[in-house]
Amino acid sequence: MSDLDRLNRPERRAAVRVSKSIDFLYSSDSPPIPARIEDLSESGAYVDTTHPLTVGTKVDFSFHLPGAEEGEPILGRGRVAWVDPMVGIGLEFLDLEEDDRKQIRFYVASVFFGEERRDIPVP
Repeated sequence: MSDLDRLNRPERRAAVRVSKSIDFLYSSDSPPIPARIEDLSESGAYVDTTHPLTVGTKVDFSFHLPGAEEGEPILGRGRVAWVDPMVGIGLEFLDLEEDDRKQIRFYVASVFFGEERRDIPVP
């Protein structure tokens, strides 16, 4: 696909996403694997990892949003939506507590609007 085709292609994602580097742990019937979120939205994340899984694999994950490292981590379950071998995976959030989803939504909005918060409220 050419750059011109990419520019003319409508965006398929409905959720706003932001580029941020966040420590991340995930596992699928294995010990937790450390990785980094590089792109985050309320509905999923791009995870930079050299240990990708196959598309469709369910994974458990945990991470702390920047500014909320002292609190409880965000825990959830996701599905590998796409894989770029030796680069990373696209992860769709499937099972996420509503309070955690709200924290992610608030964080993404604060970064998107240029007012990144360091005091993420706990709903």
